[in-house]
Amino acid sequence: QKVLAALEQTWHPEHFFCAHCGKVFGDEGFLERNGKPYCHQDFLAMFAPKCQGCERPVTDNYLSALQGVWHTECFVCTECLSGFTGGSFFELEGRPYCELHFHQRQGTICHGCGRPVTGRCITAAGRRYHPEHFVCAYCLGRLHKGTFHERGDKMYCQPCHAKLF
Repeated sequence: QKVLAALEQTWHPEHFFCAHCGKVFGDEGFLERNGKPYCHQDFLAMFAPKCQGCERPVTDNYLSALQGVWHTECFVCTECLSGFTGGSFFELEGRPYCELHFHQRQGTICHGCGRPVTGRCITAAGRRYHPEHFVCAYCLGRLHKGTFHERGDKMYCQPCHAKLF
């Protein structure tokens, strides 16, 4: 009768099986944890770290970020699913974002050009602007806080507003 030696014991082959699912081990072998044998599938599901992006087990080619591990292909912007080509990302509520989508979520996108506002900004009528993009909708002259008129969702300097309306 056949026997096998594993985990410092001798086993009949039909009695050497996964401690979780009960599957008898074949040619793929087993993995051990705390003296118990597991099939590869159950071992990974139970003990391997889980990817923060897809929740599947992480076994190789991973990166650590935002207090967790990620498959490299899963570490992408939460909004647009694009990779971080420059190597930098923005964190919001534990999730990674590209610069554009981070600023969209934060409400820090310039209403004039649609790009993120960093540094100095002007806030008018509940919208943010780069100083150089806070301009009259008609003559495109720079506006100054307190000396403009709002009509619809557009801003006008006093002379253009008087001329047009």
